[in-house]
Amino acid sequence: MGLSQDGLSLLSLLVLAWCLALPAHCQGPRYETFLRQHHDHPRTNAGRDYCGAMMQRRGMARPCKHTNTFIHAPKAQIQAVCGSGGIEYWGMRRSRAQFPVTTCSLKGPPWGRCSYLGHTNHRFLVVTCDPAGWPVHFDESHIM
Repeated sequence: MGLSQDGLSLLSLLVLAWCLALPAHCQGPRYETFLRQHHDHPRTNAGRDYCGAMMQRRGMARPCKHTNTFIHAPKAQIQAVCGSGGIEYWGMRRSRAQFPVTTCSLKGPPWGRCSYLGHTNHRFLVVTCDPAGWPVHFDESHIM
């Protein structure tokens, strides 16, 4: 017993509706990790120690992560880098436009209490995208 053409069309529509209603189910855990580590829009008011507070809140302070960049732009703009908002760049994607970011750099040893220095500016994003077109890795080494 198989599905008719109408049944397949209905099933496709239901899957599409499910993905639109609950996008996290279709984007995968790697995209969710990317957002947890790098997305902060609008920029959180975390007081004087933005980097220390954000790295702690996002679970990147045990052990201390050496460098992390937070992108202060809507998710849709970041995701667009994997499509028309980006260009091919050394097997990754580079944004066509610069984005507002805060880069947090560890200023002490990577054990004990993590202490970070924050630098806010605008830069091009370099990301790795999964086959479905979602950013899953931010390349910290390409400072532009």
